[in-house]
Amino acid sequence: MDQALAKKLCEKSEDKAFCVSSLTSRHEAETATAPKLGVIALSVASTNASDTSLYIKSKLKQKNLEPALEDTLDDCSKNYLDAVAQLDAVAQLDDSLAALLANAYIDVDIWLNTAISDGEACEDALSERAGNDAELARRNTNFLKLCKDALLINTILTP
Repeated sequence: MDQALAKKLCEKSEDKAFCVSSLTSRHEAETATAPKLGVIALSVASTNASDTSLYIKSKLKQKNLEPALEDTLDDCSKNYLDAVAQLDAVAQLDDSLAALLANAYIDVDIWLNTAISDGEACEDALSERAGNDAELARRNTNFLKLCKDALLINTILTP
C-alpha cells in the first residue's frame, strides 16, 4: 500500500508513526481517498473508545478494588460512556460519506472536541489520584491521540 496520503495527512500529528499506523490499520485504507481516511480515523477512534469502555467495566467488576482506583474507574467510565456516545454519532457517518463531505465537518469537530475533553478528564483522574491503572492510562493516551488525529484530518478536509 502507498502510505503517502496517510503520511501527508499525519504530518502535523503529535505522533506521526501512530497516526499513519492507525489510518492504515483497516484494509479499506489501501485505496482510500483523503475523506475516506478521515472516516477511517473516526472509526478507529470509535472502536478504541468502545474497547476502553468495556475494559473499564470489566475492571469495575473486580472485587476488593482500592477505593481510589474505584473512584478513578468510575470517573473514567462516565467519561468513556460520553465519548462512545459522541463517537457513535460520528460512526453513523461511515455509510454516509457524502453527508460528511457536504456539511458535517463542524459536527465532527464538535463531537471530537467533546470526546477529547472526556479523555482528558479521565487522564486528569488517573494522574490526580493514588488509584492509577497503567493499562487504562495507556489506552486513554491512545484514545486521545486517535481523536486528535481524526480532528486534525477533519480540519485538513474542511473546505
